[in-house]
Amino acid sequence: MSKRRKFIIATIVLTLGIVAIRYPFLLWRYRVALYALMAGVLSFWSLLDPDLKGIKRLTITSQPVFFAISAAMVFPLLPPIFENFLIWPISYDTGLIMAFGLRLLYLGIFAVGYYASLLCGNIFNVASIRTIQLLRAAHSVGFILTLSSALLLYLIIASFHLSSFFNIFLIFAITFPLVLSNLWAVNLTETIGKRHIILSLFIALAISQVAWAISFWPLTVTVFALFLTAVFYVLVGLTQYYLSEKLFAGIVREFIIVSIIIFLLVIINASWTG
Repeated sequence: MSKRRKFIIATIVLTLGIVAIRYPFLLWRYRVALYALMAGVLSFWSLLDPDLKGIKRLTITSQPVFFAISAAMVFPLLPPIFENFLIWPISYDTGLIMAFGLRLLYLGIFAVGYYASLLCGNIFNVASIRTIQLLRAAHSVGFILTLSSALLLYLIIASFHLSSFFNIFLIFAITFPLVLSNLWAVNLTETIGKRHIILSLFIALAISQVAWAISFWPLTVTVFALFLTAVFYVLVGLTQYYLSEKLFAGIVREFIIVSIIIFLLVIINASWTG
């Protein structure tokens, strides 16, 4: 069977799985665990290749797995009905139709994103052996998908309203593998180097510390997750340029400006008056 057919089958099955995860045929944690297992098996099966060996089995397959799991966990949080459209009230039937349309749109975006993550994984696998022109595009798309996974997972953690200690632990546990797979993809080495591990640990620890600090701020769940995702973008983006030996002064200046703008937006959107 060709890889394209495998990609299509895996995408369809996991998209239907997202719909099924809403139905309480098992406890929530068992449904998530079952879906995660299914995502791991299908992702590995889709990307299975004689050249997919060693550490690549983990680093390449981790991106589609994380993307699928994060999307599946957020799907049940989508509103079952809309009562208003912007500031205007709408009828019950219209609200149901809009909510249904939102779910369809979400599933469509997931299907495209998951299929793209498999394509990126395949490109990384080939590029680790020989030069390929699509590598730069795969890096860009892969980074966007990783940011999406991080955002969705941070949203889930924030929605649980756990203590600051558990936030640090969960965010570190999620961030480290996401960062590590992205940093490895910069050079596509046969093994994960010590430098990749140290940098990934540092970034994951920094983001978890930021999460601990802003957990005391009067932020909404969405702003909390967006801020952490922005920190992820800045730290991982700078590190990727560093590993590729392209970290010039202009790039650093751009990231600093982005960081300042994001910080000011968070300050403005915080409910300091209670």
